[in-house]
Amino acid sequence: MRFKELTQDDKDFFKKTYLDKNYKWDQRISILMEYAGVSRRTIQKWLSKLNLTTYVEEESPELLKAKERKFDKKKKRFIITWAQNNTPIHEKFLNNIEKYADHINASIHIIAGRYKNPTSVFTDSKKDVWHERIVKYLDAARHNVHEYLSIMSDVKIQPTAVNPMTGLQGMSGINSCVFGSPKAQFTTIPVLEGCKPKAMVTTGACTVSNYTDSKSGKKGEFHHTLGFVVVEIKDNETFFMRQVTALEDGSFSDLYYNVSFVGKEDPIVFDTKTDEINWSKSNFGADPVSLSGKSVVSKIKEIDACVLGDIHYGHEDEEVMDSTFKMLDFIVPKHVILHDVFDGNSISHHQMKDPFVQYRKEVHGTNNLKKEVDYMISELSKFKKFKNVVIVRSNHDDFIDRWLKNTDWKKQPSYVNSPEYMKYSQILLGQYAGEGEVKGVIPALINEEYPDYITLGRSESYKVNGWELGQHGDVGSGGSRGSLQQFRKLNTKIIVGHYHSPGRLDGALAVGTSSGLRVGYNLGPSGWLQSHVIIHKDGKAQHINFIDGEYTTLKY
Repeated sequence: MRFKELTQDDKDFFKKTYLDKNYKWDQRISILMEYAGVSRRTIQKWLSKLNLTTYVEEESPELLKAKERKFDKKKKRFIITWAQNNTPIHEKFLNNIEKYADHINASIHIIAGRYKNPTSVFTDSKKDVWHERIVKYLDAARHNVHEYLSIMSDVKIQPTAVNPMTGLQGMSGINSCVFGSPKAQFTTIPVLEGCKPKAMVTTGACTVSNYTDSKSGKKGEFHHTLGFVVVEIKDNETFFMRQVTALEDGSFSDLYYNVSFVGKEDPIVFDTKTDEINWSKSNFGADPVSLSGKSVVSKIKEIDACVLGDIHYGHEDEEVMDSTFKMLDFIVPKHVILHDVFDGNSISHHQMKDPFVQYRKEVHGTNNLKKEVDYMISELSKFKKFKNVVIVRSNHDDFIDRWLKNTDWKKQPSYVNSPEYMKYSQILLGQYAGEGEVKGVIPALINEEYPDYITLGRSESYKVNGWELGQHGDVGSGGSRGSLQQFRKLNTKIIVGHYHSPGRLDGALAVGTSSGLRVGYNLGPSGWLQSHVIIHKDGKAQHINFIDGEYTTLKY
């Protein structure tokens, strides 16, 4: 039989057989092969010609309605999450989402996720159905909620996909985009200078874990994350976007707020004047309100840590740094983690052999190492108010050590740094003569001025609430080149710096930068973004991304 010989009855048989979900895919293909007397490859070509491989049988009225979902153009904030078909929702988490959406005046969108799990204990339904509580929020359409942001609810991503956003980078054009997935991942896409930054994020889920007992199913179950994305529209040019992940009990923290569900057995009250919860039986202020059996939004006054994007003093963005200190005045961190505090532009080995760059530095006075170091030391004083200030050993810190080892000071283009060469050589000689770890010149200079600051060595660990914060990110296992993909495989959750492009691959996170987005050497397309990571007291980590020096429309 040839394709052009197929009658309408033949085509109807192909359609009926291929869409019969009572049989597995291989069984359906085998039936069609036997019917037509052709190979498997030929059957697949014919199915494609008949447009059956892209045909989706619409069995669910909920899905049909979700495909017609419109977004509220009057809303300036959105909460986006994902729900699996034929699967229970996490009741307390949804309660908390609804409470928080009401608190910040946000519209809720729940992306309709579909996954065939024949081993599911929750339902024996062959149709796609979703929990009745979320039908009003269900979304399977695409929305351009901002000039530069799209919610991609129409894109079906397999929930067991290891990297859900692979191959989707160009789908939204110049727009940043939100995809529905039970994983929490985040990446930036390189753009040319002058273009708006482009970010891609996945949402996390509001349904419970429901996977097959296969290898991919078990991996999906391990990375299943209760979570959502918050989008805030500032104006026609600017929006802000954050990922939020929740605990198993459905509670979560987002920037300034914690949202928890309070059981009826919990005797707590709420002070409406201070926005504080009293977890004891006694009232503690005016206007106490009982909160038992309700979701509660309370202000956050303290976080466990803030990991700043790489600073590079001398190239730091002043607006970002000012906004950062204002934020940390509200949510005070127990630990402040700093990467690449030194830039090293004055003695950079990348430019040492370029006579024209050296001439420009000589003319503008940017080849003065003492001036660069003094500025760094002076700016670091702004962190003295915090309890634990940690300086992570970074690759730009190595610039001085490398300069000392590889350069003949008598043959420098300029002798302005000769006194520093002698002084810093003595520091390095002293470290090599000792028995401890050689941390380098920058840590020594910092501790000379700030003995309470914690300066780390290259292989030193520093953990806060289950997160490893002691690695910069440039060095991977065995001295190899570090990458987020590599750190993702470690036996611990980790937050690193170095790349200047923030990212999240499940339990491996990278901060962005605190410097300008263009500093001369990141030519061509760049994915740099000014971004920090904060660790809340519940142990959940969250990126805080800056656009034009701002990071939110919420008021503390």
